Amino acid sequence: MKKLSLYNEIFGEIKGSTEKLGAKASENKLSSFSLKFETKIPNLEKMCYIMEKVILNKGEDAKIYAGFQKLSRAEAIWDRYHQMANNADQIYVFGENDANLKAHPNIDLVYLPPKHELIREWFLVIDKPIGKSMMVAYDLDGFGKYENEKDRNFKGAKTHAPKSVSKAVNLLEALI
Repeated sequence: MKKLSLYNEIFGEIKGSTEKLGAKASENKLSSFSLKFETKIPNLEKMCYIMEKVILNKGEDAKIYAGFQKLSRAEAIWDRYHQMANNADQIYVFGENDANLKAHPNIDLVYLPPKHELIREWFLVIDKPIGKSMMVAYDLDGFGKYENEKDRNFKGAKTHAPKSVSKAVNLLEALI
């Protein structure tokens, strides 16, 4: 499989300085048009849910690319991804093959080989005609450092800029 770090490709393109987001980052902050950040998993989960609600609330001509590092990280929200798949054209889920997830005709799993750069990254890219969005974050700690995995630290960026989202889509499509 081709090498790719979505974080390395996209982070530098996003304007602004990196903000440290505390545990109680507001929904307004997490839904910013453009944001560079350092944070822990709970804020990443909130940020992704804000993005996912657009697909959950109404049918969209959308392709979604989601990277969970390990497929097992998607198990807790897999029902939500099935709901999204009912409303989207296609969802591609990237991760290390460490879980047996229930199939859906609109979800394709993209298994990442060991040591692939995307295994250290968490991302969500929503490509639709109006309202493109993406979030990509690099895992600064890796798995196994904390007793509570939600304490892991990430550095990343979020944007709705069509040029950056299209670049991410093109890079990910090359892996599928």
